[in-house]
Amino acid sequence: MKKHTLCSVFLLMNLFGFSQSQSIVKGIVKENTTGLSISDVSVTVSQQNIGTSTNGNGEYSIRLPKGQYIIEFSAVGFTTVSKKIQLEEELQPLYVGLKRSETILSEIIIESDKEKEIDEHTVSKLSLKLRPITSAQDLLRTVPGLFIAQHAGGGKAEQIFLRGFDNDHGTDFAVFVDDIPINLTSHAHGQGYADLHFLIPETVGDASYYKGPHKTSIGNFGVSGAASYRTKSRLNKNLVKLEYGQYDYVRALGMVTLLDQKNFLTKNYENAYIAIEGTYNRSFFDTPQDLRRLNTFSKYTADINDTNTLVTSISTFHSDWNASGQIPLRAVQSGLIGRYGAIDDSEGGDTKRIHGTIQLSSELNENMVLNNQLYYVSNDFNLYSNFSFFQNDPVNGDMIHQFEYRNIFGYSGALTLKSMIGSFESKTKFGLGVQYNDNRLGLNRGVRRVFLESVNRFRVKETNYSLYAEELLHINERFRILMGLRGDYFNFDLEDILPVQGAGNENAFRLSPKFSVYYDIAPNVQLYAKASSGFHSNYTQTVIKDPSIDPLPKAVGYDLGVEFKIGKHILTNLTAWYIQSDAEFVFITDSPEFENRGRSERVGGDLSLHYQPRSYLWFDTNMNYSYGTLLDEPQEANKIPSAPRFTSTGGVTLKLPNGIKSSLRYRYLAERPLLEDESVSADAYFLGDFVMNYTKPKYEIGLSIENIFNQDWVEAIFYDASQLQGEAAPVDDFHFTPGTPFSAKLSLTYFF
Repeated sequence: MKKHTLCSVFLLMNLFGFSQSQSIVKGIVKENTTGLSISDVSVTVSQQNIGTSTNGNGEYSIRLPKGQYIIEFSAVGFTTVSKKIQLEEELQPLYVGLKRSETILSEIIIESDKEKEIDEHTVSKLSLKLRPITSAQDLLRTVPGLFIAQHAGGGKAEQIFLRGFDNDHGTDFAVFVDDIPINLTSHAHGQGYADLHFLIPETVGDASYYKGPHKTSIGNFGVSGAASYRTKSRLNKNLVKLEYGQYDYVRALGMVTLLDQKNFLTKNYENAYIAIEGTYNRSFFDTPQDLRRLNTFSKYTADINDTNTLVTSISTFHSDWNASGQIPLRAVQSGLIGRYGAIDDSEGGDTKRIHGTIQLSSELNENMVLNNQLYYVSNDFNLYSNFSFFQNDPVNGDMIHQFEYRNIFGYSGALTLKSMIGSFESKTKFGLGVQYNDNRLGLNRGVRRVFLESVNRFRVKETNYSLYAEELLHINERFRILMGLRGDYFNFDLEDILPVQGAGNENAFRLSPKFSVYYDIAPNVQLYAKASSGFHSNYTQTVIKDPSIDPLPKAVGYDLGVEFKIGKHILTNLTAWYIQSDAEFVFITDSPEFENRGRSERVGGDLSLHYQPRSYLWFDTNMNYSYGTLLDEPQEANKIPSAPRFTSTGGVTLKLPNGIKSSLRYRYLAERPLLEDESVSADAYFLGDFVMNYTKPKYEIGLSIENIFNQDWVEAIFYDASQLQGEAAPVDDFHFTPGTPFSAKLSLTYFF
């Protein structure tokens, strides 16, 4: 007995001594360009045959005896990193940054218990790089099924098409950059105006998109879908880039790290960089478009301590341009002007925009994260357009000048909690937001940009308060439920300055429930169903002046789909969807008004297919169909004008070990009606684009070609009335902006 007691004491003493010689390695794993935490990263120590994985906040912790080790960090979609460490302290921090790798389909696992953002689809890094990019607006094309159209010289926001919606410039499609809402309410040129030209494409670290009104954190304008971009938190390398293309396209870019891992303001990791971009484009039109754009962006990131990260950024943007506008088909056919000519070549404009934001992310404990953000946006806008030529004024012409001077102040906060509800894993998110718009806008008439008379002046003050709650329940390894409830309260305040003075105030509230379920019926086969409500707000001017108009018309959307893999190299997603809107508004761009065409519905399907036969070779295609009708119109005249019916995009991508990356892509937009009775339709077009980059450690050479088959195509088209000088009466006609002909450009990037 005494012998056993001595053995037990000896064993306890050894265990105690062993535990005293152990150390804890802990830290956070982040994406090395965006600074975002990465969950489900495998952390392994091969010498000890032990490991763990990061939690939802990217955190990990391993207990090891003191000594020397190699710790490996690996995750799907990221390059594996190995760290050699010497453990001597009781607690040793080790923070790791992982670089995104190109997608390997054989590594993708489709299952419900994977830690990922529900409803979010991530755009691959390679897709962002291997597209012809003239401005950040072109990044929207990475959303499957989304098409854009420019029809004013390249200086203003593009027209957006998705899921059978002609979203105008963003009425039913929401856009975010670093969580700042980009859509502008009660804009001088269109409700929900979303201009991305301020964003420098090379600063984008991550891009994601959503389809339908299912995302709880997205409120106003998120009906057909949304896109979100996050800028890089640090640069892998400094760079200088020069681009030159046909039609005197010139672009210069510099991106330089100002501070990196230096204890400047805090005792922890810090990074700061700046990017400056300048662009000139004469363009292919007969009248030089002379687009000039200057962008700057700076960002500072600091780990204040182990649990708090501060991010601040500011961007500035200034652009001016000329435009040839939409030209009537009859003028081209008669020989009055050429295909790239203009009736009024004095169209165009200028715009300035400033963005500033401060974000603080706080880990309250291992299961609770709090995010706070303050942001400011300033927007100055001038646009000169002539849609009808001499229809309203046969002497001076019909040029209009739309302008606005806007300031936006906003706050958004989100608290994320992880817990257990009974036997179910729970992830709960609460969000709060406030956005205040103060906008002075109006409309003038002019002659070749010379002021003629004022038509109207307004001061709009609009405030949006939002509150939402979202609950994700893991019922079991195969089944998840996502429930959300969002409330948006608006105050619309209008001051009429011209033509008569007046004022008005109106309040409105919209409750938007969201519901989704995900079920794995077999390994790598997942079914999902979604039912949600969304909305877009209307012009403050219209809300105040017409009490019969719903300030926040509702839209209800449903998705039913399946995502699955065939073998190891084919990934497929198939979705059937339906969206019904309480009001189909067509906004009139020459006044703050719209035509209400009543209730509408759209039914459609999306199919995406990705095939990767080799690690260096990808094929992908997306096919999207929609059919839209006006529910309050007779069957013979109830089609939604300009609504796309069938679209398809896809291509082949090649990435070789010698540094060559190339992509050959196509985009196809089928015929679509321009009138409710389908008596007039827009022609289909099929285009091919090619990009190739040759990358070495010190430099990169790039070639980009748009419209490689040199097709004559129409980018934007409308069917309405106009009157040319000398015509006795207005004429209904096609009015179009020709698309880019064969256009090649070269780029040279130097890394340092």
